[in-house]
Amino acid sequence: MKFLLLGPGGVGVYFCGRAALGGTKVEVLPHSGFDEISEKGYSIQSIAGDFHFKPDKVLKNSASISVDIDAVILASKILPEIDRTKLLAPVKSLPGNPPIVLIQNGIGIEEEIATAFPDNEIIGVIAYIGVSRNSATEIVHRGAGKLLMGSFNTPKNKVSAVEKVANAFRAGGIECTVSNDIILERWRKLLWNLPFNPLSVVAGGLHTGELCDGGEIEKLCSALMDEVIAVANASGVKLTRKMADEQIEYTRNFPPYRTSMLQDFDAGKFLEVDAIIGNAVKIAQKHNISVPLMSCVSVLLRSIDRKLREQKNQHC
Repeated sequence: MKFLLLGPGGVGVYFCGRAALGGTKVEVLPHSGFDEISEKGYSIQSIAGDFHFKPDKVLKNSASISVDIDAVILASKILPEIDRTKLLAPVKSLPGNPPIVLIQNGIGIEEEIATAFPDNEIIGVIAYIGVSRNSATEIVHRGAGKLLMGSFNTPKNKVSAVEKVANAFRAGGIECTVSNDIILERWRKLLWNLPFNPLSVVAGGLHTGELCDGGEIEKLCSALMDEVIAVANASGVKLTRKMADEQIEYTRNFPPYRTSMLQDFDAGKFLEVDAIIGNAVKIAQKHNISVPLMSCVSVLLRSIDRKLREQKNQHC
């Protein structure tokens, strides 16, 4: 297969780099660092074995995209200033309407893209990984490294490409599971993301080991999970307390690391407030579900994000 990778952060580079090891050709359209990436490619330090990923093409602009793209991978953060439909605009000119693969966090993120690109299959992907990007060309993979994906929609007269995409990642050594209910899986991931990502920042820079230390902060994580379960159930998605307990136990036994949101905060980057917690609060309000803890954490997190934005504007 041939992938087009858009928004290449640490997650997208790692997984597409693995796919390249398995024989998939990958074209990359970076938002910055074109010259350095073109010259060096990506150096990936990984717990699964270090490797070098040299894309087949590093693109300076969308006009250089090959016409024989089999799948478009979008792995950008979900932020107010990132217009995903604009990022994906080049897809409109690609023959065959290739599937759009969203390796992104949050709930309610497929609908917008499905509406904008009705002729393309939308494949939702959840990444379970601890990864960071040290520079334009240096990626560090510290934990996990598996994918769960499913087709959000399959346009009329098209056959789902989800198994082909999954096999491309599997060929590179990635554990990749295909689900027939990607919305359930997104909520299940939110069950972890919503407490652990925001609290890692709001609580003063805690890594996952400190969030799961059996003390008060772990109790707060657990209480936030109860609110996620209530909102999901009101939306017709069957999350359970057992799922929450399993995720806490999994995190307790996972090598301690700084969450992706905490890494963004450390780097002075904007935070995925809506994708991780804001959208869940809105859904709770829609169903008249009381979520006092979630609402409080959302307000605090948005305030921190606002301060980051003010600081960046002052330096511009």
